[in-house]
Amino acid sequence: MKTKQFYCMLLCLAGSLLFSQHVNAQVGSVHLNVELPGNGIQKDSAVFIAGSFNGWNPSDSSYCMKRIDSKHYTLEIPCFMNKKYSYKYTLGSWKGVEKAIDNKEIDNRTFVSKKKLKIKDVVALWNQPAPAAPMDTTLLLNKKQMAIIKSLNDSVGKTLPAILPRLLEIMQKGNLNMLSDQPDDALNKQCNKELGEMVTQILDSLGGIMKQMTDALTPEQKQKIREMMKNQDSPTLIMNLIEKLKPNSK
Repeated sequence: MKTKQFYCMLLCLAGSLLFSQHVNAQVGSVHLNVELPGNGIQKDSAVFIAGSFNGWNPSDSSYCMKRIDSKHYTLEIPCFMNKKYSYKYTLGSWKGVEKAIDNKEIDNRTFVSKKKLKIKDVVALWNQPAPAAPMDTTLLLNKKQMAIIKSLNDSVGKTLPAILPRLLEIMQKGNLNMLSDQPDDALNKQCNKELGEMVTQILDSLGGIMKQMTDALTPEQKQKIREMMKNQDSPTLIMNLIEKLKPNSK
């Protein structure tokens, strides 16, 4: 009788230890973020995570990711401390599993769980893409904006040719004076003064035109141009960046 009681106590103790280890091993969650290819997917489509944590179920509703926008999805999943997990992204079936950019199969993604682990992934291609989200045209120039910018560009094209001949004339006069045997200091100062006034006139004219151009843009378009400026390897004229917002512009 005592022997049976002893074994019962051992079993209870072992069970409690296993339960304790199981609880202590579990961490809160791992945060996965993924960027989808192209323009992303439509709202009525969904992205799932299939992996060793859910029996590789490609359409597990518990592992359906939350939509941020058409290209970005996120999900927190429960896991155990210091355990290695494997996974892939799908569109709800293995026909819609992610693939490499060359359309070949990819190895399973893996991570070893840690506290507060955050993962950022990028899907290069889908095996069988879902209907693509329509291209975002809110940042493109509309017809009214294009008409305004064309008018301003035409104004620049008319203003500069009218000013440049006089500018070159003053420069030539100053150069000839400096090359003479007895340069006239007063004439040199006069030429420099006129050159300064002409340059100021050009800059004022261009500045006014550029302000009208930027005033025609929406706040979202201005933000897009600021982002493009940050990504430029060298300084670029803002007019060239505005041109990139035209429909069908590459």
